[in-house]
This record gives sequence, structure tokens and C-alpha cells, in this order.
Amino acid sequence: MARLPDVPDAEIPSSLRALADAQVRIYGTVLNSLRQTAHAPNVALAAAAMSRELSRGMRTSPRLNALLNLRVAAIVGCPL
Repeated sequence: MARLPDVPDAEIPSSLRALADAQVRIYGTVLNSLRQTAHAPNVALAAAAMSRELSRGMRTSPRLNALLNLRVAAIVGCPL
């Protein structure tokens, strides 16, 4: 259980609105990681930038990336 409550959609800071809208467009909802980091918008923006740059530099195929994500999800106990 998170120690901080999730930030509701209506209270997500305007600096993160574009990121939240993109997540809704791609995943159908705002991800929990953004709901938590929205308490510190600069951290949320930095995490998004880091993730974006790491994915741009990937040298693995999209298929392998999907398999890796599935394996990591299984390891950490995410429901399917």
C-alpha cells in the first residue's frame, strides 16, 4: 500500500497534464506511477524524460522488449 494517497485526475498539476493525457490515450487511464509522482511534478517530468531516453536508446527488438516487460511483471507479481 502506498504511503501517499494517489493524486486524483482532477488535481494533477497542469505541468503534467500532457503526460497524463498521453497515458490515457495509450493505456486508457493515468498510470499509478504518475499519480504518485504528481506530488512532486519535477520528479515526474524527470522520470518521464529518463524513461523516454532509455527507450530511444534500446537496441533490442520491440518483440523482445515486450517479453522482457512481461517477465519483469511476473517477477514483481503484477496481475495479468
